[in-house]
Amino acid sequence: MSGTFSDWAPYYNYVQNGMVDGNFVSGAFTIIAAGPPRLANIGGAAALAGALGSSTAAERSNAAADQIVFPMGIVQNFSLSQTRNFQRIWEVGSERSYFIAGRNMGQIGLGRVYYHGPSLLRVLYTYYQDMMPSTLVKALWQSKGSMSQSNPHDVVIPPGYENIYLNLASDLFAQPVGMLLLLRDVNLNTLGALYFEACYVPNHTWGVDSQGVIIQEQAGIQYERALPVQVPALSVITSNNAGGANVNTWT
Repeated sequence: MSGTFSDWAPYYNYVQNGMVDGNFVSGAFTIIAAGPPRLANIGGAAALAGALGSSTAAERSNAAADQIVFPMGIVQNFSLSQTRNFQRIWEVGSERSYFIAGRNMGQIGLGRVYYHGPSLLRVLYTYYQDMMPSTLVKALWQSKGSMSQSNPHDVVIPPGYENIYLNLASDLFAQPVGMLLLLRDVNLNTLGALYFEACYVPNHTWGVDSQGVIIQEQAGIQYERALPVQVPALSVITSNNAGGANVNTWT
């Protein structure tokens, strides 16, 4: 495999080094989970990193991973798009220009099949519960997030009841949530994690047709910031023989 530009040999080597046959990343080893709107509510990114970095289920439970985020099932697609605006400035007297960096904005697209149980909006707001009785919204599971809301709010307009939340006009959806993205390879080695803070749902669709039997849900989600979580992960793969990578040469 090529290690530097001078090693480039199209008939003999791969360009990217450190690759191992059969060791790849796919959607089957990517987890998406809902949680509280700010990691500061549950001790910061370090607390989440410690919970996710535990090696066994018992250790993860003791480290409170199960008390921070709730996995979202039946997800069919996840997309992340980010844009940063730039202003380009020219000067009188030359053909050259400068760039001034603008604001960054990100959006998440989430698609899911409604199989049974909690709907997409219900799962997204799984941590949320009213703070004072009588309650319209209860948390799907008691967690650190549900017990430490930074902005306690009692819902007035019902989003729905029990499993089905479809009323986006509810004041529940004026409250933020958080989302975790965790990537592993087929050997269950963690590559990285990202937590999206202060997520809101500006649009949601729910559809079924007479020729089909599947109910599909989609949500567009905007977030305030993406916070990388420093979990124990594979180091940057740069070695020519990292992990026993195959080197194809003529002999």
